[in-house]
Amino acid sequence: MESDVLLVSDDFMIVREKDALMYGLEAGRNLSRMTSDTIKVEWVIVSIVVSGEAECTINGKNYNVKAHDIIISLPNYVLERQKKTDDLSVNSLCISRSLFQKAISFSSYNWDVVSFLIAHPILSLTDMEYTCLSLYYSLISVKIGDKNKLGYRESMQCLLKSFMCELYGVIGRYISVGAVNYSQGHNLFKGFLDLLTSVYPKPRSVSFYAETLNVTSKYLSSVCKATCGETASMLIHKAVTKDIADLLSYSNKSIKEIMVELDFPSLSFFGKYVKKHFGVGPKEYRSKRLS
Repeated sequence: MESDVLLVSDDFMIVREKDALMYGLEAGRNLSRMTSDTIKVEWVIVSIVVSGEAECTINGKNYNVKAHDIIISLPNYVLERQKKTDDLSVNSLCISRSLFQKAISFSSYNWDVVSFLIAHPILSLTDMEYTCLSLYYSLISVKIGDKNKLGYRESMQCLLKSFMCELYGVIGRYISVGAVNYSQGHNLFKGFLDLLTSVYPKPRSVSFYAETLNVTSKYLSSVCKATCGETASMLIHKAVTKDIADLLSYSNKSIKEIMVELDFPSLSFFGKYVKKHFGVGPKEYRSKRLS
């Protein structure tokens, strides 16, 4: 099979496919093989079908895809090889979970979008939508040539976020047609995200969120794990570390003031927490961000 890998990093990869749908992506680290014809997605993969047609199976359900369709594969999706036409061409953006979460705000609205995509991984684009998303893909591809240029990473992140905004517009057109029915677990997870994004400072114990939502900590964590692949504790720490990073990077508050604002018991505990999650202490992290 033939594929053209334009960029590979720890968080991001661009692929032009010239053979089987999505299987050229095995050139990167975002897929794991389950059988000879089945792979499991570990990253977020957004694939735009440029030409041709194909049949594929996503999470046990069969789909037909054609030119100007978009396939959105989320982590833990299972993809199976099926038929294709000789003229099949697909452009794909492969985004790590961490970068995907940085590119979008982690809110209940985004979970509404994710819930919809779980049931509808393939959407048809209008001519305007196809043109806009393809132009962003092309611009991202061109920007790869500026890899050593000052501001490259920030520029790529902005382009990715703009691409995601355009994608939201596509999804919003579908969601507005009809409501999405959520399972009890999905509703609990949505409530957890609503709570996590609304409280400040964010409590760091799972028990606070579980008690507020009237469930056990164990059940809340199991629902989070089943829904997004991460435990409640992992999601809490991601939200807390984002608050820490923002305050250390963009505020003039002292480290002690930040420690008090985020409800840490002591400077020592705060320093150990920051070093555990960032690899360096708060002073070093702030110095690196401001340099």
